[in-house]
Amino acid sequence: MTIESVQVLVAFALYLVGIAAFGYLAHRYLEKGDFVKQYFLGNRGLGAWVLALTVAATAISGGTFMGFPSLIYSNGWVMAMWIASYMVVPLLAMAMMGKRVNQVARISGAVTVPDVFRDRFNMPVLGIVASLLILLFLAFNLVAQFKGGGLVMKEALGLPPQGVPIPWLAEPVDLGYLIGLLIFSVTVVAYTTYGGFWAVTWTDVFEGAVMFVGVVILAILAVSAVPPTEDGQTGLAAATVHLSKMTPPNGAEGDLVVGPGPGGFLAIGLAFSFYLIWALNNPGVPATHVRLMSFKDTPSLRKAIAVVAVYYLITYLCLIVIFICARAIFPVEYLKDVGTEGQPDSIMPAMIRRLAHPLLAGLLLAAPYAAIMSTVAAFLLMISSSLVRDLYQRTINPKASPETLKRTSYTITALVGFVVVLAALNPPKFLQYIIVFTGTGQGCAFLIPMLLTLYWKRATGPGVLSGMLGGFLAVFGLYVLGWLSTWSLGESAGLAGGLNGAFGWLPGWGVKPHDSFAPLYLLGVDPIVWGTVAALGLAVGVSLMTRPDEEQVRKYYP
Repeated sequence: MTIESVQVLVAFALYLVGIAAFGYLAHRYLEKGDFVKQYFLGNRGLGAWVLALTVAATAISGGTFMGFPSLIYSNGWVMAMWIASYMVVPLLAMAMMGKRVNQVARISGAVTVPDVFRDRFNMPVLGIVASLLILLFLAFNLVAQFKGGGLVMKEALGLPPQGVPIPWLAEPVDLGYLIGLLIFSVTVVAYTTYGGFWAVTWTDVFEGAVMFVGVVILAILAVSAVPPTEDGQTGLAAATVHLSKMTPPNGAEGDLVVGPGPGGFLAIGLAFSFYLIWALNNPGVPATHVRLMSFKDTPSLRKAIAVVAVYYLITYLCLIVIFICARAIFPVEYLKDVGTEGQPDSIMPAMIRRLAHPLLAGLLLAAPYAAIMSTVAAFLLMISSSLVRDLYQRTINPKASPETLKRTSYTITALVGFVVVLAALNPPKFLQYIIVFTGTGQGCAFLIPMLLTLYWKRATGPGVLSGMLGGFLAVFGLYVLGWLSTWSLGESAGLAGGLNGAFGWLPGWGVKPHDSFAPLYLLGVDPIVWGTVAALGLAVGVSLMTRPDEEQVRKYYP
């Protein structure tokens, strides 16, 4: 290991020490109140700044710092349109449902999102289905997040490529990635298991600050490192000129600076779809609902909305600038030179090591690492709460003692982390497509059902359940079609080919996925459109055909 790698690790270790300290303090705090409410919800005591940074840190994940940069690097300026609606997410997620979801949770004493559904309609099966859907989507998401954490730690270690055989895998696993994955796993699983909700939220504040400072510093370094053009332009203008002269592997010269991007990456229908994805996903993601159930008063919510809006604006603008510059500074071949096998998902940590002094690089690497850790911790806690609170305590063993719940919570959180580590040994190739799938699925399964649960007196349990399942099945079905086939108007296979033969005369019936994990873009738009329409139609239609429980309506609408 080189001196530079040692310096990177020393700086990085300071960050990990801080995380360990937060986990210890949070565990001590758990002993002061009701274990379940403290461990999974923080006893509804979040103030404005803690609420703002925990919402931001949970939403900004490995996809933001690993997957999103890889797509900017690969597709250029069109990615600014791809992410544009994230600027309005705080208004839609926090302002639209924050106060009401907090109020409903307090009326029922709900600790988890399935609690809200179950208690609002007095319908246990609704809570169980919500729990199972959360488990499904978060399991997918965690594998992608663990991959990102392993890649960041691999860059921090600076180890040369070396394959290590794993008995049950067909191909060897890179030693640097394997060690990085294990270090990441032990760190995040340990402090989440030990400290619970308060460990997650306190570290979210710390990690939110680290992420914000990291992207601002890296943006300055990236703009300064862009080579000047022949006519003397520097900085971001020079980067744009360099990109305009490049010919990406799947496009033509200039595709990196104009829409729809290389290979028609973001056609107008998909641009519209992705504006909806980010605007609708976050309000529908259960992790956001949990944060909104935990703030202490309305003034805290109002202040947090303003903080999160500014935070998102600066963070995502900096990321776009950084990786537009990255493509100008480092050609595609650079990724192979640094031992990443040409994987764009590695451009963030690779660029940090190349641009910054080793001590500064260690601290900057903490930014993507912090983003991944905060999301993983929140998701681990949600999975644990679904299993312990919703399935075990409320369905299997309602008389479980506090000590039993404590031991079960610790065990389940650690066990889930172990299982995800095994899955992450052979991770998906492109992290961001996993993030989009899980976000889209959660948004379609939970957004409309949650809005109707909170605001519509006429909503019924069967209606909300129908909307939840309909939104999920619409999204999942389109993803299955995308996974099963290579889709285009001219060439198709399998089940998708048969459908294309039947409906191929429709304009834009099939749009070829950009990756093997991408869905079928029916009529040129993302599955979130069809999932949202299905959820709304079924939830409203079935609610109108059934009768609400008048006692429950009076309880929540006094």
